[in-house]
Amino acid sequence: MSDQLLTLESLKGKVVLLNFWATWCPPCREEIPSMMKLNKMMEGKPFAMVCVSVDEGGKKSVAEFFKNTGYSLPVFFDPTGQAPKTYGLTGVPETFVIDKNGIVAKKVIGPLDWSGPEAVAFIEGLMK
Repeated sequence: MSDQLLTLESLKGKVVLLNFWATWCPPCREEIPSMMKLNKMMEGKPFAMVCVSVDEGGKKSVAEFFKNTGYSLPVFFDPTGQAPKTYGLTGVPETFVIDKNGIVAKKVIGPLDWSGPEAVAFIEGLMK
């Protein structure tokens, strides 16, 4: 979990998986293992996973959730609530795959197997 300020501008040149999620959301929980696998598969590649928690309990809720489940993701918090508005969030999980130029290439509403061959091929295709 990060306290650092993160901007998409700082990630230019990388394919970004921007995921909005919450600990209380069953579909969010369902996709976490595949996101962890994907993040591991993409190590050393021009890729960044940014998971934004919309939990009202903030860091405490997320830390407790990770401790209890053994899961871990690169989690960021948006105390201003600006990011969900910027992306027109309709619920969670909602994921945006952003190309290396900072343009949304795909929007996924609901859970997805992010470590599946189609998702991996799509993300790797954006890296070329």
